[in-house]
Amino acid sequence: MSLNKNKIVVYFLLFLCSILSAQEKEQDTTKVETLEEVVIVGESNVMSVSKKLFTVETIKRKDIANVAGNNLADVLFNNLNITVNPDASNGRSTVSLFGLDGQYVKILLDGIPIISDNGLGNNIDITQINLDDVERIEIVEGSMGVLYGDNSVAGVINIITKRGLNDNGWELQLSLQEETVGNEFEFFDKGRHIQNVKATNQVNEKLSYSLGISRNDFAGFYNSYKGKDYVNINTQEGSVVNDSLRGTEWNPKEQITVSGNVNLDVNKHNFFYKLQYFNEDLDIYDRHVNGRYLNGRLNPTAVDQKYNTNRWVNNLNISGPLHGATKYNFTFSYQNQKRNYKEYVYNILQRHTDSVLTDAVSQSSEVWYSKAFVNNIISKSSFFDLQLGYEFTNQSGFDAIATGDYSSDVVKNTITNYELFGITEFQPSKNLSINPGARFTNSSQFNSHLIWSLSSTYDFSETLKLKAVVGSAYRAPNFEELFYYFVDSNHNVQGNPELEPEDGISIFTNLKDSYIIAKEGVLNPSFTFFFIDLKDAIASITTEEDGRTLFTQDNIDYSKRLGFTLDNSFIYKNWNIGLGATYLGITNAINESFNNSSDYLWSLNLQTSLAYKITKWNTTISSQLKYTGKTQNVFTNTNNELFIGETDAFTWLNASIRTDISSKISATLGARNLLDVVSINTGTSAGAHTTPTSSSRLIGNGRSYFLKLSYNLNF
Repeated sequence: MSLNKNKIVVYFLLFLCSILSAQEKEQDTTKVETLEEVVIVGESNVMSVSKKLFTVETIKRKDIANVAGNNLADVLFNNLNITVNPDASNGRSTVSLFGLDGQYVKILLDGIPIISDNGLGNNIDITQINLDDVERIEIVEGSMGVLYGDNSVAGVINIITKRGLNDNGWELQLSLQEETVGNEFEFFDKGRHIQNVKATNQVNEKLSYSLGISRNDFAGFYNSYKGKDYVNINTQEGSVVNDSLRGTEWNPKEQITVSGNVNLDVNKHNFFYKLQYFNEDLDIYDRHVNGRYLNGRLNPTAVDQKYNTNRWVNNLNISGPLHGATKYNFTFSYQNQKRNYKEYVYNILQRHTDSVLTDAVSQSSEVWYSKAFVNNIISKSSFFDLQLGYEFTNQSGFDAIATGDYSSDVVKNTITNYELFGITEFQPSKNLSINPGARFTNSSQFNSHLIWSLSSTYDFSETLKLKAVVGSAYRAPNFEELFYYFVDSNHNVQGNPELEPEDGISIFTNLKDSYIIAKEGVLNPSFTFFFIDLKDAIASITTEEDGRTLFTQDNIDYSKRLGFTLDNSFIYKNWNIGLGATYLGITNAINESFNNSSDYLWSLNLQTSLAYKITKWNTTISSQLKYTGKTQNVFTNTNNELFIGETDAFTWLNASIRTDISSKISATLGARNLLDVVSINTGTSAGAHTTPTSSSRLIGNGRSYFLKLSYNLNF
């Protein structure tokens, strides 16, 4: 059963009308509520990012529910300074922050870095991070090296797990979500199909546990392609016509996430254990068909690929008081991930596998991790306080495709880091606090690093606050940059095991205020200035090796970001409105080869959100719009000449309606990418004297509609 867009629009309007006429409750008077602050590290919630030290943006559970967010990619599209970068070929979606890719952004689960294909916490495929048991998401911009170590150069994304229930008893949560992919949908086939089940038991005020499972089946985006079982046969000649229409535009994948946690209070000490298992199957269909004959009959086949990822996460957190107001926080984690690669010959007409060419582990990672700190050490002093801690990481693994393609030369690598950090607080007056900090890292692979930070907050009044943060962090080279190896008669591309980490320094200054408007409204404006400076940035170079040109990497580059962000939120009665803008400039060492009017290449980003709650019908209508302006970058044309080109601007618009049909059942109906953005042009000329080539980059799969039904049973 296929759906078309016109029918879906009609269903959307009918659903809205039924909501608006279904219930007749009297509207309550809505009071303006002050937004809750994120709790400081070391206070009641030790997994949160410190809002005392940093400016923290929070995506709450209700925000995730309003957009029917299943994974992290579903909700980060609307963040002003974050760009989600999907890759249709391998199914991965990563983030960039201020134009710095996912290698510079650290993603944490309850304050613990998440294992990824080639690292810990960075360059994560955010479509693999399920949000079913998530309480909120915290986003911090700027170098966070003192608290979170390497790779937290551009910022940190911290995902906080739900803990227990408000009252003793059981809660059973069920949800079904059906979603079109563009205008493609069929039950059990085309589109996106999501199922979630979660059970939570609050045994008593000290003990709770939960267990949940989620399935996300993405059938791919066909666009103009014809699918796995398509073959074009010229019946007159009895031959295969290779029209390159086999397969899909976006590759299909199925994800299953199983998670459980236990939360226990013993006296004043808290024990929290989280276990998570993740499995993903990604199919890649070859667009080239082999038209061979078998026993006198045409037997078309294709060489397809399948990637299977398995990840286990074990996280334990223990926290509590040591003496008086002095508290400790201890974390231990063991994580492992394996990715299996299968290459096989698929018989298209008979729809089965003829033979398997390769079936081997292509990537493996194992991480042992521990972190602990003690804060409020000088608890009796009103002028000075101290927090001290350590962090230990041992990660080992390999990437066979990057370094040997399953040959005997596959490189295995192990990195062990021992780190000590401390943060002090000086409070010379009631309105002023100064927080210097430092971290020392001893690495088994790289030189030792000293990371530092200095943050300060000054309260001009109860509402007008100024916060400044200067800090450093470093980005360690990834596995491919160190060990990539592809050498044959036509290629000589190798990594550089001698690479050193990139050093990054950032400056962030934030001024925010709060105004009462018309007695029932609150306006919260915020202005941020930022500067990020990367030194010894890793860049591609060419050199000579044995008379051949060698393509490799070296620490020769630099990169800087400079910009301003103005963000406003306005709450009035049942309205919640957000409006923000960022003007971002980027410069790199390569820019020096051009005669530019400015060293920086500038872009403008805009973001707005709107939510209206109809209390009478327990319904929230919301929309999010994000404009990503033209960006200038350095490209290479067909003559291998460098030029400054432009990537087109685009606008992303989502809208949804969420309603409580009864005390147990809720429904969310919405649309993603209402403006139907699929691809944008990159590399177009920004000047009059260049002859560049232009290409198209896929960023979406068209206008999609979703319906989510949730059932909550408490007993």
